[in-house]
Amino acid sequence: MARSKKTHKHYKSQNSTWRIIAKNTFTLFNIVNIILAVMVFLVGSYKNMLFILIAIENTLISIINELRAKRIVDKLKLLSEQKPTIIKDGKAIQVDPASVKPGDVTVLSLGDQILYDSILTSGVIEVNESFITGEQESIEKHPGDKLISGSFIVAGTAEAKVETTGEDNFVTKLQTEASYIKTADSKLFSLMNKIVKYISYSLIPIGALLLWARFRTEADTTTAVTSTVAALINMIPEGLILLTSSILALATIRLSRKKILVQDLYAIETLARVDTICLDKTGTLTTGKMTVHDYTALEKSFESALKAILSHQTSENATVTTLRQKFLKTAKDDATEQIGKITDVISFSSERKCSGVKTKNAEYLLGAIEFITDDKSLIKQVKSASGGYRTLAVVKREDKSRSRSIFGDGPNTERLSPATAGAMERSENDFCPHATLLGYIRLEDEIRPTAHKIVNYFYDNDIAVKIISGDDVAAVTEIAEKVGVKDLRAIDLSSLNHKNYTKLVQDYAIFTRVTPSEKKELIKALKKQGSTVAMTGDGVNDILAMKEADVSLAIGEGSDAARRASKFVLLDSGFEAVPSIIDEGRQSINNLERSTSLFLAKTVYASLLAVLFTFLPLNYPYIPIQMTLLNFVCIGAPGVILALEHNTERIKNKFVSNIKHYSVPTGIIIAIAMIILSTIATVNHFDKPLLTTLSAIITFAIYTVLIYQISKPLNLFRAAILAFVIIVMVGALLLPLTRAIFEFI
Repeated sequence: MARSKKTHKHYKSQNSTWRIIAKNTFTLFNIVNIILAVMVFLVGSYKNMLFILIAIENTLISIINELRAKRIVDKLKLLSEQKPTIIKDGKAIQVDPASVKPGDVTVLSLGDQILYDSILTSGVIEVNESFITGEQESIEKHPGDKLISGSFIVAGTAEAKVETTGEDNFVTKLQTEASYIKTADSKLFSLMNKIVKYISYSLIPIGALLLWARFRTEADTTTAVTSTVAALINMIPEGLILLTSSILALATIRLSRKKILVQDLYAIETLARVDTICLDKTGTLTTGKMTVHDYTALEKSFESALKAILSHQTSENATVTTLRQKFLKTAKDDATEQIGKITDVISFSSERKCSGVKTKNAEYLLGAIEFITDDKSLIKQVKSASGGYRTLAVVKREDKSRSRSIFGDGPNTERLSPATAGAMERSENDFCPHATLLGYIRLEDEIRPTAHKIVNYFYDNDIAVKIISGDDVAAVTEIAEKVGVKDLRAIDLSSLNHKNYTKLVQDYAIFTRVTPSEKKELIKALKKQGSTVAMTGDGVNDILAMKEADVSLAIGEGSDAARRASKFVLLDSGFEAVPSIIDEGRQSINNLERSTSLFLAKTVYASLLAVLFTFLPLNYPYIPIQMTLLNFVCIGAPGVILALEHNTERIKNKFVSNIKHYSVPTGIIIAIAMIILSTIATVNHFDKPLLTTLSAIITFAIYTVLIYQISKPLNLFRAAILAFVIIVMVGALLLPLTRAIFEFI
């Protein structure tokens, strides 16, 4: 078992492919198996070496899983390998990325990726920040605006002053936290690893003592060696991890047919155990598209001002597209003549949170009311009228006594945010421009048709629903109520100075105005209280929370980085696929938990016999080739077939009960039966073939009872499994060819 030391740990993709292969190949478990195989080879009993095939398969599975993890991490490199151009001694030169320092001025043009957090000093560019937001919207940047590393230039040329480099960059900090793989919290895999770990360390001393004892009691070297090897390989449930990986691989294939990409096999089990799911509003409960619910014109110039703003927007985003479809009949329908000649334009900026146009006498702004005016009465008026919808206001600002505004005094003047402009005016002459509310538009998110059904599925399956969003509390709560979220206790995290996340996750179910780091803290708090948490996301701003969650799901149309960081990718972006994943996980895990008792029963009796036969002067009752047959007939075949049965019951965590009620009693019974049989054989001088044949028959009979017990209530499918097992074993005992191969009398 190659991964016994790596369960549930974070590790970075710092190993080369060859190092990963070597690390998973040269393990204690594999070394023991190789030694045992060599021992059997040296005594010429070649067919008894079949057990080594399972060890090889286990090693291959471990290598493949870790290489897959390495590939995912390597793809998470968010900065491209490009050489930046800087201005030095008045000349533009290309330099090594590591040589750039804060204060250097870089030249940016179409197609470039921004390598450093910077401040735009000259020029106007459009930037794609989907890296951060998950939204494929370009944002216009002007001198004074901040440029975030990892973004791309989609239009224009500019110069920018570098603020931070290296590990201080936003993208580097995010990549550092994102560039690890957290193995899925698989209870089944953890149990297997613990068993294999402890048994692997005990094999060497037990094997040495057992071999010494066999040489005292067995007639020849070949018999002594093969019986010792049979005892040792029987102690390890080698087939259990192979069965588990195979069943989960089949589940992965079935999910792929439903357009679901599984990036971690064991995450299927984790999602099946989830009791809390954290959803984002945009892209999960909603499609990410918007429609105009209604609008209110308070002044005659409302529509003409709105049309002028929309027709002069150079950047395209979902909001602008929605408003244009509603208010602009033609591309030139700007109504400019109604408000005056346009002298300047402001496109939407993530810094300003608004857009607008300027005429000779006024400024017309479009945005959330709190970002385009400081007038508390207007803010209150719009907020009270929003009704839970995302509401954009159109405001006219007049200030004939001053030329300073968010538009600046000219092409080389630094543009300011409305809040900054207002603050400067108040500080200089205690004067704020007069603002008139022309009207407002209420926008409605398009809810996914299946959202209500999916939310009900979570509640029906005892999965708590939490909503974590960066949007306004009223808008998020409105959507949550429409899709059937029962717990509507909401909190705006931006309104809190001090945040006790443990108390927040207990007191609220909807969290709004949440930053990426706050999303992560909320997930940590939920896990701390004992929840198994799933997190959905579609943007890079979701990565930290997705990494922290026990299992993560990415929407297919989201950012590449979010998809690579997740355990599951919903390729058709349909959130309705989540129940399919949970059902697949339940089928696999419920059936595997039942099959586990078959493997662990062998571990119990084999361990007992290995220890007892070290001290008892009796012939060991098994040989490797017969154990290979018993493992297939009594454990492997029924375990696999039972694991394929349709079963979507809720996970009941039967590990302990299986061990207590099935594995331990069965193992003890077989061990006692073998001691009695070996004693009788020694007293009556049975030859070795007779002893091993009787041992195989008795072990098979006891296992048949165990298979019946775990198959109850017996239906046609399970009865067929029982019949198959009996027919195969009886055939092996009676057919001349198989009798010769397996050394039955």
